[in-house]
Amino acid sequence: MNRLFGSLLLCLALAGTTAFAAEPPPPAEPAQPVERDDAAAPAEEQHDAEVRINLRHSDNVVVNMWGEARLAPDQVADGVIAVFGNARVEGEVIDAVVTIFGDAHVTGPVHGGVVSLFGNTYIDSPVQEAAVSVFGDLTLGPNAKVEGDIAVVGGKLTRDPQAVVQGHSEVMLGNFEGLDGLRLWIEKCLFYGRPLAFEPGLGWAWAIAFGFLLFYVVIALLFDRSVTRCVETLETQPGQSTVASIMAVILVPVLMVLLIVSVIGIAVLPFAGMALVCATLFGKAVVLAALGRRLTRFTGIAPFAHVAFATFVGGLIVLGLYVIPVIGGIASNLLGIIGLGVVAYTILLSIRQRSANRVAAAAAAPAPAVAAAGEPVPDASAPATPSAILTAAPRAGFWIRMGALFIDIVLISVIVSVLGTPDAFWIVALAGYGALMWKIKGTTIGGLVCGLKVVRRDGADLNWDTAIVRALGCFLSMVVAGLGFLWIVFDEDRQAWHDKIAGTLVVRTSRPESLI
Repeated sequence: MNRLFGSLLLCLALAGTTAFAAEPPPPAEPAQPVERDDAAAPAEEQHDAEVRINLRHSDNVVVNMWGEARLAPDQVADGVIAVFGNARVEGEVIDAVVTIFGDAHVTGPVHGGVVSLFGNTYIDSPVQEAAVSVFGDLTLGPNAKVEGDIAVVGGKLTRDPQAVVQGHSEVMLGNFEGLDGLRLWIEKCLFYGRPLAFEPGLGWAWAIAFGFLLFYVVIALLFDRSVTRCVETLETQPGQSTVASIMAVILVPVLMVLLIVSVIGIAVLPFAGMALVCATLFGKAVVLAALGRRLTRFTGIAPFAHVAFATFVGGLIVLGLYVIPVIGGIASNLLGIIGLGVVAYTILLSIRQRSANRVAAAAAAPAPAVAAAGEPVPDASAPATPSAILTAAPRAGFWIRMGALFIDIVLISVIVSVLGTPDAFWIVALAGYGALMWKIKGTTIGGLVCGLKVVRRDGADLNWDTAIVRALGCFLSMVVAGLGFLWIVFDEDRQAWHDKIAGTLVVRTSRPESLI
């Protein structure tokens, strides 16, 4: 196998050094027959051999991109390389035949190897070194004689009974079904800078596209208020939304790198990546709805005014753009970038609005009433009721709650590890620990560190029923790819799914509490 991989590296190196030549040298001119007598035959044969040796060192490589690289039967070349096209080799090749995203048809002698990446290979001639087909089929004809090894990765090997293989033959990963469809998509879509194309073999790509469109419509149906709010942000403040999109493109990679290099960030990285994916998908639904509203707002028909129908119409418009070369690729990338920026900017505006509303409410609060004669004056130092705490305390955001949860997870993991219990038991222990701490203290140890408290929405004290229901609801928030926790970012009261199920809120306390 060392010869096999050595030949593969040699062929790929040859492809890398010559595939992007500005003007590859033309193939050698066909040899013209010359009349000669038998007496001069030995001398002329020696001369032909010298010419052949010169050809082997002439750097004559047949290179073709986006087309067929052909070597005629009476031609000799150091190598034949086809990128995004097929190679037909009928002459003699000194080094190697390489095809990338194309088929290779070799019927002339090859003194090196034959390598095909994402393409089928047919060999019906002597090959002195390896024959490799990666994500493609390899067929050996009756005149094939491979002196080196044969490797087929992600394809099948078909060998004529008269074919000779002196090395080892290995088929790895088997044959991938649907590989022809993927190659067709690469050839007709990727190379043209577009996600879709009208081709008979690309029905699966259209099915995926319509599946995502249906997913975006469902998002608009379930979260119509949030989508509408983001659409209004994009329509009323397009400049700020664009700036937010640019900032998102710049800052997201920086934040990911910071999370990777930090110790705590590695644990938070999966949640951050999940949040980024969800925000991008949600943002795409927003952009589609904004495009569709350009048309649906003028219909005057009530059902057509719903944001979900606007999302469907906008999706059809985008699918039409996807089939246009280059523009389709640009539209696909801009859809996610603008969507992510709009969602982030809308969340920022919402946070600012809440802060402004709290300040305005505090400024407009009436002065305490003066007690009438003979009536006791209320004690200003009396502790506030749970209802007052619920109304006045600010809601805890996503990141501070995830920080508290991370502390609790580390704590329970250490305890479970010390006790020697099975690893799968830690999630049950975490749920029981949470229910117990919520009932006794109204928070967990992580919540104490971060200054958080769990209260009921109606202001009553937490009971065992509420604590247990909230602990069980955490499983629902986690099992759906953590979407129940990410809901904190979009909800007005910063409630996760388990908060909504149990009727609880998580607020930030102004002063720390003791554990005892």
